[in-house]
Amino acid sequence: MIRRVDPITVVGLGMLLMPLLTMWHEIGGHAAFCAVQGGHVQTIGAFYVDCDGLAGAPRVLMSCAGVLVNALLSVIAFIAWRRSRSDRARLVLWLVWVSEAFVAAGYLCFSGVTGFGDLATGTAGQGLGAVPMPIVWRVGEFLLGAAVYALVIIRAIKALATMIGNGPDTRPVRQLIAHGYYATVGAAAVLVGLLNPVGVVVTIMSAAASSFGGLAGMISIGFATRPEPGPKDFVVGRSWLVFALGAATLLTFALVLGPSRNF
Repeated sequence: MIRRVDPITVVGLGMLLMPLLTMWHEIGGHAAFCAVQGGHVQTIGAFYVDCDGLAGAPRVLMSCAGVLVNALLSVIAFIAWRRSRSDRARLVLWLVWVSEAFVAAGYLCFSGVTGFGDLATGTAGQGLGAVPMPIVWRVGEFLLGAAVYALVIIRAIKALATMIGNGPDTRPVRQLIAHGYYATVGAAAVLVGLLNPVGVVVTIMSAAASSFGGLAGMISIGFATRPEPGPKDFVVGRSWLVFALGAATLLTFALVLGPSRNF
């Protein structure tokens, strides 16, 4: 059996997908929902969007939009993954649907535990706003998010096994895919977050939370080796093009949105 995934390509995918998926959340979610509802996008940063001019349900929808588009993209990528036959395409689509599902579920957990973030409750003008019995809402958010997160881990482990198989021989490839991608995305997000003008709070609450925190399920996936039925042929060779595209995308993301843009 051939089981080879190149680490340079995995790092390149991490550098490429972190900015793209982050912009999908911030621009395709928050900024887009702000604009189409008549709000004014004041600032777009690498990990946050400031929207003015919305109140009530439109403001709540804008706040939830990031998580909504994460969930939507996860479903689309999962369907495409099931239909794909190319090893490289299957790896990319697996990374996308798992990452987006983790982030969507992670936001529920994060806002439920901390009271901050897109789905925060109890604070007028932020998150879900001043809902009745905010503590009950927060507990519900956490329980729902934790349940979905656990299901995603289980499903992601099974999905990865359909690509690379099971058994001790698959452990290096499994860990390279899950842990290599996780480390790349987390490190890239934190480094870009340090460029923001708002302060370290954005780095901790947004960049680190959405990467190292939101994708923490990748750690479990990397260690989830089962004894049978055995490995499968799976080859994703070295692609310097993917690495170069990833590095260029990450650098552009950092330089353009790292310091934030005001409108």
